[in-house]
Amino acid sequence: MLSRFPHWRALLSFVTGSALIVYALYLCLMHITHAGTVLIASIGVAMAASGWFSVSLTRWLQQQRWRQIVWQLMLTGFVLWAVSVAAFFRHISVLSEQTIPLAATDRGAIIVLGSSVRGCVPSPTLAARLDRGAEVAMQFPAMKMVVSGGYGHGRSCSEAEVMAAYLMKKGIPANRLIQENASTSTYENLRFSRPLLQQQGLADDTPLIIVSSEFHLERATAIAHRAGFRNTYTAASVTPLYTRFPSWLREYFSYISGYLLGEY
Repeated sequence: MLSRFPHWRALLSFVTGSALIVYALYLCLMHITHAGTVLIASIGVAMAASGWFSVSLTRWLQQQRWRQIVWQLMLTGFVLWAVSVAAFFRHISVLSEQTIPLAATDRGAIIVLGSSVRGCVPSPTLAARLDRGAEVAMQFPAMKMVVSGGYGHGRSCSEAEVMAAYLMKKGIPANRLIQENASTSTYENLRFSRPLLQQQGLADDTPLIIVSSEFHLERATAIAHRAGFRNTYTAASVTPLYTRFPSWLREYFSYISGYLLGEY
């Protein structure tokens, strides 16, 4: 088998690609099938194939000079993209949670942004957000709390309903909870929550504590400002380790698409 790999780079490419494929399959078994998972699988297939067929690929490239140029450009582009992803991940990793610079007050609100649910049960990422939200709610007992997330395809329960039930089991009384059941994105989470808070007599400049995953908070804060909120604070939950890489990778593209779509 080792004869298929004329040099260590081909073997490394095959082994790395195979590991990424296995990881993507594991994520699928855990029902994590968003764009980050698909990209991991695609990169894995490309790396494994280029390693396994390295001899044939080398012969094919050597037949035409333009093929070698295009291949080198593709590799260079991939490396530059990987560097940008690494820089983005580094940026996310240093967005550590700071003490919320806000004294206990009877004005303001907490909003927990939705994530996926499985059936009518919070995903591990959403459960982490809700646990962090419950901590913040205990810290600011007079604040109302918005749970935001709509109905997914084919689901009988909204994310907000699932989130509210989870928080009530954590000891948060139902009369503190405001459900926003229509949103399907971060932009809609915040835009649809704004009139609900206004109905509670909370103006745009009253304190709003945004609770979400650490990778999500910078984009969520920017969207909140675009939606009209003027006095925002953040509280981060930690993404479970096994889903951290695909979640952060998905956020990389969400950050770019949000900018292109004018969400912030």
